[in-house]
Amino acid sequence: MMGSVEKSFLLTYLDSIDERLLEYLDDEDELSLDTVQRLRLYTSALADGSVTPAQLMEDWEDWFDLAPAFTAAYGTGDLEELEYAASFLRAVEDGEDVSLTDADRAYLTALGSQLDMYPEMRSNRGVGETWGHGPPGTTYVM
Repeated sequence: MMGSVEKSFLLTYLDSIDERLLEYLDDEDELSLDTVQRLRLYTSALADGSVTPAQLMEDWEDWFDLAPAFTAAYGTGDLEELEYAASFLRAVEDGEDVSLTDADRAYLTALGSQLDMYPEMRSNRGVGETWGHGPPGTTYVM
């Protein structure tokens, strides 16, 4: 079970964007495995070009809120840096039509790897392990 500080961060993060995003959490207030699998599917599709950011906005616009939430709550510092360098997230938010850059693809590849590890990370955590990042300089203990 996740520590209360990390839970509060994820709940607050999603709730601050839109309360309906809380439906993607499971009974333990973590992103549900179904949500993470769906994030992974669309992340791969974006990375390989089979779905464009505009198509994803039409199919599942919540990806653009949930992927950064995943990165903030569970991602590594390296993933956070790649997300910051990825321009398509901001461009889509601004309603611009975008083509993915190398930085965008690097972020998507790293995000896909982290999403792949989520079920194992979740089941193998022990009390006292640290996991995830919130605001810069914050580490959460379970």
